[in-house]
Amino acid sequence: MIFNNIAVIPNEKKDPFFTNTKNLANYLSEKADKSGENIRIYADIVHQEKFCGRNINKVNFVCENDLYKTCNLLIVLGGDGTILKIASKASVFNIPVIGVNLGRIGFMSDIEVDEINLLDGLFSGNYKIEERMMINVEIIKQNGKTAEYAGSALNDAVITNGALSRLIEIDLVCDNIKITHYRADGVIIATPTGSTAYSMSAGGPVIDPNIECFCVTPICPHSFINRPIIFSHDSILEVANRSMNSDVYLTVDGQINVKLDVNDTVRIKKSKFVTKLIAIKKHGFFDVIRAKISDN
Repeated sequence: MIFNNIAVIPNEKKDPFFTNTKNLANYLSEKADKSGENIRIYADIVHQEKFCGRNINKVNFVCENDLYKTCNLLIVLGGDGTILKIASKASVFNIPVIGVNLGRIGFMSDIEVDEINLLDGLFSGNYKIEERMMINVEIIKQNGKTAEYAGSALNDAVITNGALSRLIEIDLVCDNIKITHYRADGVIIATPTGSTAYSMSAGGPVIDPNIECFCVTPICPHSFINRPIIFSHDSILEVANRSMNSDVYLTVDGQINVKLDVNDTVRIKKSKFVTKLIAIKKHGFFDVIRAKISDN
């Protein structure tokens, strides 16, 4: 695959002076000049003032929708959160993503900020594209109608309590069969990619992203027996809010937050879209786990 229309996705919070953004843009410009490759660099027009203020040149500014329609590669500066922000839209447009880690852990970011030169692999063909399963999330109202929110997630959908520290009541159903009733702080429905995020912190298993499945992990369940449950990728899960006296919210990939009414049901199934993550380094999933979070 030839990457010639490349979008640079900056992170104003972690790179406030656009120092790393400038280094990346300069690298791409120099790569185009030296190799003679017809590489065009794009960025969202909302960042134009910052780019120009930092003298980041040779960048084409377009609106967000045109960015996804035009580019065939997204280079994302930041951590996993930054990738999650753009994953849904990138998946719809079938655009591969590579992350440059500016965060703390960065499971999905393939290279660190001081390894920009490794991007040479993009132009020599020394990379692979990993297709990560996503989930489709929708809210079904008590009257059976679908609520306004419906979307996809790369990591997880979380149903949890609001500002007050109260247990919430949740029914879990799989393929129209009731599995269990939770009294807990909440529940996490994670993809294999999301298994190393909130789900892992709540005691869920780490799942190889090559396996397609869902993991349901209760958050602080008021029970001796409730444990994480793995479901097949072709299952349809429904999580129903049965809490009469608590505010309950759905959070999708840590980005979108929607309040649930009593008896609202969150329906989750495998998405028809996938997130394409580029890997340049020749390491496996558990090499990353060991390097990023192991104490050894």
